[in-house]
Amino acid sequence: MFKKLIVTGFTLFLLTGCGTDSTNESEGSTNQPNTTSESNTTKSTTATNESNTVKDSSNAVTQNTSTTVDITNPAVSLTEAVNVFQEAHPDAKIESVDLDTDSGRLHYDFDGFDSVKEYETEIDATTKEIKENEVEHERDRDESLDFSTIIDPAKAIEMASAQAEVKGLSPTGWSLEADDGKQKYTIEYDQNDSDIDIEIDAITGDILEIER
Repeated sequence: MFKKLIVTGFTLFLLTGCGTDSTNESEGSTNQPNTTSESNTTKSTTATNESNTVKDSSNAVTQNTSTTVDITNPAVSLTEAVNVFQEAHPDAKIESVDLDTDSGRLHYDFDGFDSVKEYETEIDATTKEIKENEVEHERDRDESLDFSTIIDPAKAIEMASAQAEVKGLSPTGWSLEADDGKQKYTIEYDQNDSDIDIEIDAITGDILEIER
């Protein structure tokens, strides 16, 4: 009888020990942090931030692309640009001048010549700085502009913009040249990826031609 009690007590002791270990293992498993959930949350946040960065960058590109340059009233006037050219080439005459933009930068392009050379000079329309100055040792031009007789570029733009073909459009550039005995402006417009050029007599202001 006594032996049976000892065996029974020992069996209960073993069962109690096993139950305690199982409980501790279960508790340990429950208390472990959920690293998978935190990892997924971090990845989701990072992906969202990267997506927002791409969108912001895309918007910035769109805004920069849509920026237009006002060619009607440049910081450096045509007269000032002519003076800069003539200081660089005192003996040269000017055959043509363009006001244009490259990547949003407004500049004048001069073509000039003297008795032996031709000159191509780019002048920044904001700073008066000479950006490019090329010289060719051959000359085949003999017509030059007389700036004392021509109308102001702003006046030529006003006359061109009054034409029905370019109503509502802003000019993107202009050129002034002496050609075939005439001095003329060409005012340039863009419409739906096509160009509209309006030629104006630089002395009288008469419309000479409208080209698409």
